[in-house]
This record gives sequence, C-alpha cells and structure tokens, in this order.
Amino acid sequence: MTTSLSRKLLMPAVLAALVAPLSLAAHAAPDHAPHPGDHRDDIRQEVFERAGIDQQTRDELKEAREAYHQSMDELRTEHRQQVDEILGDDGKAALEKAKQQMREEHHAERQQAREARVKALFDEWELSDATRDALAKQHDEFRTQAKALKAQEFEGPEERREAWKDLFQSHHEALSEYLNDEQMKALGNAMRPEGHGPGRPHDHGHGPKPPEPMDG
Repeated sequence: MTTSLSRKLLMPAVLAALVAPLSLAAHAAPDHAPHPGDHRDDIRQEVFERAGIDQQTRDELKEAREAYHQSMDELRTEHRQQVDEILGDDGKAALEKAKQQMREEHHAERQQAREARVKALFDEWELSDATRDALAKQHDEFRTQAKALKAQEFEGPEERREAWKDLFQSHHEALSEYLNDEQMKALGNAMRPEGHGPGRPHDHGHGPKPPEPMDG
C-alpha cells in the first residue's frame, strides 16, 4: 500500500472513530426503526447537541466518514481484482468448490452432533417411538413454516415480530403435548449449535454470518 493511500485511509478512519460508538449504540438498541441509518443519525445528532459540537465540525466529521467508506470500497474492489488476476478462472472455481465442500462438511458435522444430543435426551427421558416420531414431525413442520415466514414480506418490523411470536407460541403449545417445560428448555439447548448459550433462537431477517474470506 502506498504512502498516499495510507494517509487517505488513516485520517478519515481516525475521525470516523469518533462517531463509531454512536452507530454501535444505535444498532444495539432494541426495537430499532425500520431504517437503522436514520435512527443512528438521530442518536448521533443528539449526542453532538449534548457535546456542544457545532455544525461545521459535524459536517467535517460527516465528510470524513463518507471519505473513509469510499476509500474502503475502492480498496476492496482493488483487492478483489488482484485476487481474480492471481487465481484466474480455474483457481477461483477450485477455491469456491473447496469452500463449498468445507461448508457442507461443517453443516453435516453440526447436524450429526445435534442429532446425537437430541437422541441422548430422548433416551434419558425414555420416550416412546411414537412420541419421537411426533416430535420429529412437529420439528419439520416448524422449519417449513419458519422458512416461509422468513421469506414473507411485512408492512413493518412490528408485524414481523408478531408473526414470529405467534409461530413460536404455536410450536411451544404443540411440544407441550409431549414434553414438560424443563424438557422443552433442555431440547432447545440441545438444538443450538455447540458453543451457543441460551438466547434468541434465530436472528430473523439477517441470516447467518458469512464465513471469513479464505483468498487472502
């Protein structure tokens, strides 16, 4: 990286860091507005007001932030072009195939581990085959409904939350025909990926975090 490019990236980054915590605070706030950018800007302006930062300084910070994002976009584009030139079409295809195989293997390993944890619980509870089949059917129905709900369009976030709330409630009622509250809690923990503690079952609308790049 050249010295001029380093300066171009460094100075906006330093200035942008002054307002970065505000964006994080806005993102962490529950029930944020449908347009998070607008909400973050409102919080940022409120903090500026309390800090006594004048409009000229705010404009300079905004320009610095925009310059930083533009510089990073240009750098990512340049990096991707370099990677494409180094790998070539055959190299890119091989890399994508290897990453896909690793994702599938990882998914299969997690699936097997989850099934083993669930089976261990069912054995411990001495559930009948009929009960196990009923629970498996209920799980498949829930997954189908959740997939359809995730793809559904809603007028706003409140409608989406209510829809998911109703789905989880109906799923809970269906499970309660076969399991008590303690068993349902244990089953929920067993269904989560290893290393994930109790919490919200899914981050609906956002999907899983993509894997880190493996191409440099």
